[in-house]
Amino acid sequence: MTASLPMVLGQFIADAPRMQQWFPRLNPVQQLQGTPFLIVAVLDCCLAIAYIALWRTARDFRAFRWLGIFYASIGIQQFCQYFGGVVPYWCLRATAAGILVEAAGEAMQVPRRQWTRFFWPLYLFVSVAVWFPSMAFTGDWPVPVSEVPLVILVVQGFRSKSRRDRMIAAAFGIYAILRMTLFGPIQRFLGIEDHATILGWHWQFTFLGSTTLGIVTLTVFARELIRDRAEKQRLSAELEAGRAVQQVLIPEEIPTVPGFTIQSVYRPYGEVGGDFFQILPLPDGDVLIAIGDVSGKGMPAAMLVSLIVGALHALTRTSTRPADLLKGLNESVRRRSSGGFTTCLILRLLADGTLTFANAGHIPPYLNGEELCCENGLPLGLAAEADYAESSLQLSIHDQLTLLTDGVVEARSKSGELFGFERTAGVSAQSAESIATQAQEFGQEDDITVLTVRSVMA
Repeated sequence: MTASLPMVLGQFIADAPRMQQWFPRLNPVQQLQGTPFLIVAVLDCCLAIAYIALWRTARDFRAFRWLGIFYASIGIQQFCQYFGGVVPYWCLRATAAGILVEAAGEAMQVPRRQWTRFFWPLYLFVSVAVWFPSMAFTGDWPVPVSEVPLVILVVQGFRSKSRRDRMIAAAFGIYAILRMTLFGPIQRFLGIEDHATILGWHWQFTFLGSTTLGIVTLTVFARELIRDRAEKQRLSAELEAGRAVQQVLIPEEIPTVPGFTIQSVYRPYGEVGGDFFQILPLPDGDVLIAIGDVSGKGMPAAMLVSLIVGALHALTRTSTRPADLLKGLNESVRRRSSGGFTTCLILRLLADGTLTFANAGHIPPYLNGEELCCENGLPLGLAAEADYAESSLQLSIHDQLTLLTDGVVEARSKSGELFGFERTAGVSAQSAESIATQAQEFGQEDDITVLTVRSVMA
């Protein structure tokens, strides 16, 4: 007849010389009486495996890791109790008390709980002290001591606005109450024991508490994990759609404009940026250049950019004056945007080098390293009636016009220093790639878009 697993493990421990002093040989009657410890040990190890498996698939859920470690420790602890390993049992019980507090704080997402780590020196001291017979009395210390931070964390969990955190707090609160039945003074005061006798077996109340805690928290976290992954998939699909929209709207190739060399660099800060630019050659040889920045990020910003670009293309059929285009865009944005706004700068560059531009709250252009003075109108979408003034100038050969978004100016170093307008003006005569790279290396915090237009007319 094949021997059972508990008997095989018991025989292995009993036959190992070094293990006999920690796990004395138990007779069959003693092993039978300890069956509840074996059953609970198996259940706790199964919970530990489940939590560790979940943590390996969802590393951002750190509560899975702590709960997995906790149930592994009390599972091994119950195995030690079943095989008569009293000293290893008390050692693991001391460390499990500290792990329980850490798991509770992580599970309930209690903020500023670093103070709970001040109790760890006691847990570690007891885990070592119980191996010395003269210090065996310290084995009872960790459980009552750990009740203090555990109860405080439970109270903080109940004060949370999250229904999920309150449910977890209730489960840990019930377990904390059942742990009190392990204390002799509580037993004498209430006239109860720490266990219930069923079919001749002693089932400790903490057995029921730990198993219930594990099942409740596992159910709550599994539901939360499913919702979290569904939400992340939805956001991923939304970002993918936003990127697809943006790739269509941001020109991949700069059109050839006789007499001018145009360079562009676009570096979004997140998955989907709010910057945009368009370069539209006109039939008469002129070119329209638009650059802007939409408030907000993600799919809403991408959709607003698509609206602006589509409206710009439609408006050019009736007028190519920058002021008229901005006024038409303002009406379109105001009707479609929900409280947001957009800065935009539109230029019309004639083949002979004449430049006309209008500004709707955007950063003014730079000419040969100096900021151009122009009247700055309201950003798009803020007012129903908005007028935009036009400014004009004549580009000479080798003049460079630089357009950029506030991602360059608002780049911030680790020390908190802004890239700023003065530094921007100092690099504005360089190439678009150089300007964008310097701002990004300084400390990018927003989308960076840079366009340079250099006159090469003879």
